[in-house]
Amino acid sequence: MAAKQLKFYWSPQYQIFSCDGAKLEGHGAIQTNPSHDLVHLFIAANGNMPWQPVESREQTCFAEYNAVLLEHLLVNCFNVAVLGSMAPEQVVPEARKFLQWFVSEHYAPFPVSEEEAFCCFAAHLDIERIVRLFPYFYSLRAWECFSPDYRNAVYDLEFTSEDDPVREAPEWAADPNILETQELVRQKLAEVVAEARSIQPKAEPVFPQTLLASPLSNPPAKTKQKKGGLGFKPTPTR
Repeated sequence: MAAKQLKFYWSPQYQIFSCDGAKLEGHGAIQTNPSHDLVHLFIAANGNMPWQPVESREQTCFAEYNAVLLEHLLVNCFNVAVLGSMAPEQVVPEARKFLQWFVSEHYAPFPVSEEEAFCCFAAHLDIERIVRLFPYFYSLRAWECFSPDYRNAVYDLEFTSEDDPVREAPEWAADPNILETQELVRQKLAEVVAEARSIQPKAEPVFPQTLLASPLSNPPAKTKQKKGGLGFKPTPTR
C-alpha cells in the first residue's frame, strides 16, 4: 500500500489539511486548536475511517467522532506523562465520558450509539501507525501547553503515513519523555481495542460504505511529494 502524503498548515488567517490531494481549507479564524486539526490527518493516515467533516451530516459526525476520540486519548496520555495532571487509568474512561456527551448532546442526533461508534473506531484503528506518528502531536501539544501565544503562530508540516519521526530525528530518539509517552499511547490504544471487543464480540463493525467510497474520503494515491520537515517550527504572525 502506497504511503499517504499529508499536508498540515495552520495559521490564524488560513488553514489547509490534505491527504493525497483531498483537502480541507479554511479562511479566517478557526475555533479548534492546531492539535485537533492535526489529529484529523492522523485519522486520514490511519486509513479506513472517515476523516473529513464534509459532504453529509453523517460523514461529519463520524469524522469528528474519530478525531475527537483520538485527540482525547492522545491529550490524556500527554497529560499523564508530561503534565502529571491525570492518572494513567483515567485515560480511556475520561475519553469515553467526553465522547458519550459528544454523541448524546453535542452532535445529537448521532447516526449510531456511542458504543457502536467506539467499536467501529477501534476495529479500524492502526495502533502502530498512530504510535509512530505520535511525536508530531507531542511536539505540537507541547507548544499549545507552554506557549501562551500559540494561537498566533503558524504551523507547517508535510509528512507521510509511513513516517517514523523518532528514527528520523536523533534528538527525539534521545528524549525519554517522548519515548515514555509514546509507549503509554501504545498501551492505551491497545486498551481501547480490548474494551471495544468486550462490548461487541461480533462481526467486525464497519463504517457506512458510502462514507468510505467517497472520492473525497478515499482519493487515488499521488506520487511522492517533498517532505517538509521532522517537527513543528511555529513562527509568530505578529
